[in-house]
Amino acid sequence: MAGHRLGEALIDIQTIIIVGLLYWLLQEEQSNAYLRGWLSSNFPLGLYLLSPLTVAAISGTLLFITVFRIAFFVTGKDSALVGGEVLYLLRRQGKHLRELVSTKATSTSALVLASSGAALTLYSYFIIQVVPFTALGISCIILGFTIISLPRHTGGGPGMRAMLQGASRGVEALLEQYNVEKATYLPPVEGGEVFAYVPLTPDIGAVSLSEMRRAPKALSGNGQRAMLVYPVGSELGKILEFQDGLSLEERLKYILIESTEICSRVMVEETGNAIVVGMEGANVDVQGQKYRRSLGSLPSSIAACVIAALHDKPVTLLEERKMGDRLIARFQLLE
Repeated sequence: MAGHRLGEALIDIQTIIIVGLLYWLLQEEQSNAYLRGWLSSNFPLGLYLLSPLTVAAISGTLLFITVFRIAFFVTGKDSALVGGEVLYLLRRQGKHLRELVSTKATSTSALVLASSGAALTLYSYFIIQVVPFTALGISCIILGFTIISLPRHTGGGPGMRAMLQGASRGVEALLEQYNVEKATYLPPVEGGEVFAYVPLTPDIGAVSLSEMRRAPKALSGNGQRAMLVYPVGSELGKILEFQDGLSLEERLKYILIESTEICSRVMVEETGNAIVVGMEGANVDVQGQKYRRSLGSLPSSIAACVIAALHDKPVTLLEERKMGDRLIARFQLLE
């Protein structure tokens, strides 16, 4: 009997210690900017777990269960039997839980994770009385409902593509009345924007980089032969992550896959001044004919801006080939 009382007391003490540690971590996260920065860079979920509401929910759940356990112990009731009844009631709520998950349009894994965590929590705390397993079960519940609450698209998705399409329409309107030729993407000057030099006539001839930079940024008529336009990726060179020495392939993956979700895979091959970019699942039908004829499809146009900013050289899109869901774009760096 004394051993049983000691075991019950140790379980309760461990629970109180866990609650105390959670409260201490919450206070430290709110007062320590370095800890918040480290969590943001290395363990973003930790910011969610250490939010006041989450800590209050976990602490309240643990204390609630502890109070019931103490009540069961004092009154002499069988906590295992009560735990079994709770598990039975939980199984009866399976249908309602599945309806909740379906309305959130999430994956089956979230349901499995949350339900398994609930079963593990109740079984560990009421039946085998192992607090570490209980904490693991609560963590599974939190992760499961976190998956349910997260949006299906963590990057740009369709909304980002729609905004990029709208940005390209302004350039399309400028070029609509001209017989445009292939554009040359000019590297930024002193951290500025990437411009695209667009010939407006087919017989413009060879033009130096300095002459390209002096081209007007507006249509003035009177036999104007070229102009500078802002492509949709003109500001990409200002992204802070690009200042950390990322390779061309890493930059393209960051923009085309993670940020805008324009494609699902990116491969890059560089040979001298020739650069070939392969993109799988590329969405190319998002802008007008003149934009595409001169500056290329949206993925290739963005890739050209990244290439110009990284190599600090003018770049021209030589050709694009669409093969199934793959897009092959070939670029040439100019001296």
